Amino acid sequence: MPTRYKSSESTWRRFYVVLALCCCLLFSGCLNSERVFTVFVASSMTEFIELMLPELETQYPDLQVRVNIAGSGTLVNQITEGAAADVVLLAGANHMDRLQSANRFQPPVPIARNSLTVVVSSDIGGEATTISDLEDEGLQGAICADGAPCGALALAFSKASDLDLSNATREPNVKAVLSKVLRGEVDYGFVYRSDARLAGDQLATINPQGLDLFITSYSLALADSDEVSLSFLELLTKPEAGQILEELGFLRP
Repeated sequence: MPTRYKSSESTWRRFYVVLALCCCLLFSGCLNSERVFTVFVASSMTEFIELMLPELETQYPDLQVRVNIAGSGTLVNQITEGAAADVVLLAGANHMDRLQSANRFQPPVPIARNSLTVVVSSDIGGEATTISDLEDEGLQGAICADGAPCGALALAFSKASDLDLSNATREPNVKAVLSKVLRGEVDYGFVYRSDARLAGDQLATINPQGLDLFITSYSLALADSDEVSLSFLELLTKPEAGQILEELGFLRP
């Protein structure tokens, strides 16, 4: 009986030693965990960021990059409500101004510009070839929500051209507008030139005179001047990045 008791006691002692070691290793792992680098990106810049991030991840193999993609207005609202971001890449100067007024980020750096265009569903591509054709009562359009730069531009153009967009659906961002047209849920949509290029020959486009003058700007701002953030800024502003932006349909800053 005493022998069995000593054996049981020894077993439990070994168990607690192993448990303590595991806890130490786990705690040590938490202390040495990968650094999280959070990037907030306007939805129309999705493809550009996807092309550029692998180089940053190669440069910093232990870096865990988290990308939050949404409409610029939504991103700013998230940050003002407490969300943390190391870098923001936004469309529209007014949204960046909101962040700057709160002294949350460093002065912005211009990255690119983008102009407005209209994409038309393949179902009616041969029927709607001008802006006036879009006023057909049987057609349904889509634009970005008023707070998104693409939505503000569409409404500004509609006012300048007397195009009634009151019945157009309001989508949270430009990717949502493009997806609705691609799926045939609406007949046309106001998107950026880069998004129309992304759709390729799946959609027809309408570019009335003056529409290309409705332009939004993109800028990038850092929360801090740490090594990773500065490397990211350098990556997105080098000449190769500018060439990629042009290939995607963006304009130079």
